[in-house]
Amino acid sequence: LGSNFAGAIQRGTVSGAARCITVVQRTTREARPSDPHGLGSGGAVNTGSYLGAWRSTALVPTGASVFNSKLHAAIVELGRRAGGGFPPLDVIARWAQRRLGLSLVEAKRAAWPIARAIRNRGLLPRHVMRESIQEMIDVVQEEQVRELDAALESKAG
Repeated sequence: LGSNFAGAIQRGTVSGAARCITVVQRTTREARPSDPHGLGSGGAVNTGSYLGAWRSTALVPTGASVFNSKLHAAIVELGRRAGGGFPPLDVIARWAQRRLGLSLVEAKRAAWPIARAIRNRGLLPRHVMRESIQEMIDVVQEEQVRELDAALESKAG
């Protein structure tokens, strides 16, 4: 197969990475709550922007990457330790409006105690990528086998 082999593996890797988007999106919806006490609803979904920000890209010369393009993706994945600075109050207020159904005035009033609680308690990691790894490996391997089979068929035919 020679160069056909390398090309088939790369095609399988890239198409597998694209299929992995649905895997991490499902894991995003199923993620545990970020509250250190386990309170709240699961799923790392508030507005859907994080859920919709999963991407895949081909790497040169070989490989592919699956990632989330949102700035807060690392906090969702790895959590936030207790202590440190306050999270941005305007972001917390917008979250409180959407998630808690508060008016703008109520949300602005609630932002400070919510931010203080996050600073004091931190946020648990959601481990969306970590929880998806084995299934993503399986998906990529399926695509690589499919591409290798196609390359062998075209070589034999």
